[in-house]
Amino acid sequence: MTRVDERFALAGGIAAEVIDAAVRKVKEGARLLDVAAFAEALIAEKGAKPAFPINISINQRAAHYTPDIDDEACFQKGDLVKVDIGVHVDGYIGDVARSKAVGGRHRELIKAAEAALEAAIELIKPGVATNEVGGVVEKTIHGFGFRPVSNLTGHRLTEWNLHGGVVVPNVRTMHGYRLKEGDVFAIEPFATDGAGRVVDEPKAMIFRYLSDRPVRMREARLILGFVKENYSTLPFAERWIAHLVPRFKLGLALRQLVSSKALHAYHVLKEKENGLVSQAEHSILVTSGGCEILTEV
Repeated sequence: MTRVDERFALAGGIAAEVIDAAVRKVKEGARLLDVAAFAEALIAEKGAKPAFPINISINQRAAHYTPDIDDEACFQKGDLVKVDIGVHVDGYIGDVARSKAVGGRHRELIKAAEAALEAAIELIKPGVATNEVGGVVEKTIHGFGFRPVSNLTGHRLTEWNLHGGVVVPNVRTMHGYRLKEGDVFAIEPFATDGAGRVVDEPKAMIFRYLSDRPVRMREARLILGFVKENYSTLPFAERWIAHLVPRFKLGLALRQLVSSKALHAYHVLKEKENGLVSQAEHSILVTSGGCEILTEV
């Protein structure tokens, strides 16, 4: 392993330990906010930082839901929960996700995403094209009687960049990138009993710095300087910056920053027909003979 590979592996190993602990906290009656706080504190305890706010997306919500600072929502019996955790060590990222049914339902839908992830990982080696990986994911999920979510993808991981310019589709496409030894990717199948596409909800609780822009509000300028210095190009949660400005000005300042293109907003994504969604994800390093899973304990 190179020094770069070692740092990806270190981040991945921490992510694997944290998701194991966090998923055990997902129980009927537990607060989402408590699970998020636990996971993010554990990342810090292990000497790393979150690469993005923990995503805890339930049922028809597929991604980008993270609890608000005063969120009182609790897990309920029957929920299908996706826990997605990112860890970085000096900008090198490990990204892992797992689904859990509160109360034991939805086993086949969870298995569909997990089996698709396993099939994708078995296929990966230098020279394999990302569209071939997408075809295996699609075929596996269809084999369980479900649909892949076609407009969500896996993605290359690079230093300080969660989405490093190359995607891994969850369906077969016409063209793809040919994997090379040393590439690091997050492979991320989503399965659904719905339409197979996600759409934006109005709400966004996760944001990312884009560029310095002139903005009127003093509070917006304060937020922009803080997130640039502390999170660089990686996503952050609204609750992480709630201490900076009065609460009644926080939303307005964020909207001003998004409209000026100083920040990017990650809207909560939900299944187009309100179908249930499951997710499975590992970060992998492409090796000479295949790949190494970085987010496995």
